[in-house]
Amino acid sequence: MRPRYRPVRFFVLTFAISWGAWFGAAWFSRQPGGLGANIALQLCGLLGPLASALILLRLDPSLARDFKRRLTNLGLIRWRYLPLTIFIMPVAAVAAVWLSTKYGRSWDQLRPIPDLAGMIPIMVLAPAIEELGWRGYGVDALRAKLGMRDATIAFALLWALWHAPLFLIAGNYQSGLLGNPVYVANFFISVLPAAVLANWLYEKHRRSIPAAILFHFMLDAVAESFAVEPFTKCIVTGVFIVIAAAVVLLDRKAFAEGPRNFVAE
Repeated sequence: MRPRYRPVRFFVLTFAISWGAWFGAAWFSRQPGGLGANIALQLCGLLGPLASALILLRLDPSLARDFKRRLTNLGLIRWRYLPLTIFIMPVAAVAAVWLSTKYGRSWDQLRPIPDLAGMIPIMVLAPAIEELGWRGYGVDALRAKLGMRDATIAFALLWALWHAPLFLIAGNYQSGLLGNPVYVANFFISVLPAAVLANWLYEKHRRSIPAAILFHFMLDAVAESFAVEPFTKCIVTGVFIVIAAAVVLLDRKAFAEGPRNFVAE
C-alpha cells in the first residue's frame, strides 16, 4: 500500500493540542498562584507537533520506519552542509549587531543574558520536540502534496500562526513585543526566511531529523542567549531574508521540485 500522509489532519490536531494548552496557559498566567499551571500548559502546548506526528505515524508502519531511520541514521547528514547549519544564525546575528551600532546601539547586545544557565534546558528541548513533529511528519506531509516552494511557504505561514497564542501569555517574550506593532510584525515575518533555510538544509541533509534539530537549536540558542534588542532582531530578519533569497536564487532547482512522497520512491 502506498504510504499516505495526512497533512490536514496533522496540522488540525497540532493546532488543537497546542492552542488548547496555550490558551489555558494564558488564563493561568493572569491568575494568582497560577505560575505552575501556566508553565505546565506551555510545555504541553510545545508537544503538539510531536504528539500529532506520533499519532499519525501509528497509522502507517512504513512512515513510522522512515521516521526511525531519519532519526537514528546519522549517516544521512551531509558534512559539507554542517558549517551552514551551525553558523548561519551566529553570523547573521553578529552582522545585525554590527549594523545596529550604526544606529547608536551597543556591542553589549552580544553579552550573555544573566539567567543563561536556566535557559539552556529549554533551548535544547524545545527544538528537539518541535522538529520531531515538524520534520518528523509535518513538512514531509506538505511535500507529498505540494512542491518545495509552495510547501515551504505553507509551512512558514502555519509555523508562524502556531505561535500566535504565545502573545497572550503574560510574562512571555512574545507578550513583551505587543507594545510595538513593528516588533510583532517582525516576529511573524522572520519565520519565512527561517522556514526557507530550514527546509532547504533539511533536504540537503537527506531529511535528517538530527540535522533539522541542530539548525533549529542554533536559531533558538543565538536568539535567546544574548541581550539582542528587538530593534536589532528586525535587522537579523533582514539579513536572513537576504541569505534565504540567495539560497533560492543559487539553488532554484531545489525550490522548483514538484510534490514528492519520499517514502514511496
